[in-house]
Amino acid sequence: VPPGKPLAHVPSSATIGSRAVLRCSEGQGSPPPTFRWYKDGTVLPPDPKSSPTFRNSSYSLDPKTGELIFEPVGGWDTGDYHCEASNNVGSPQKSDVFRM
Repeated sequence: VPPGKPLAHVPSSATIGSRAVLRCSEGQGSPPPTFRWYKDGTVLPPDPKSSPTFRNSSYSLDPKTGELIFEPVGGWDTGDYHCEASNNVGSPQKSDVFRM
């Protein structure tokens, strides 16, 4: 079963230096989908240090649970976030975009 439109849970504000958790969830896909997060339209790599674009960021990303955890949040992390669910059945589905 292809995934439906995922729901992104993004805190509208986060205190710099604190922990922020973003969650992506989708309940229809079978097999269960994996999740990718995007910031300002650019996919977040699993390891921020591997990318010149995201090396200033400190986060962990779990493609199976859809959790994106910033620890700590930096001013650079402000932006527009959305997630995408895909399971190789049908097309990947994108969530709405939220500003953090």
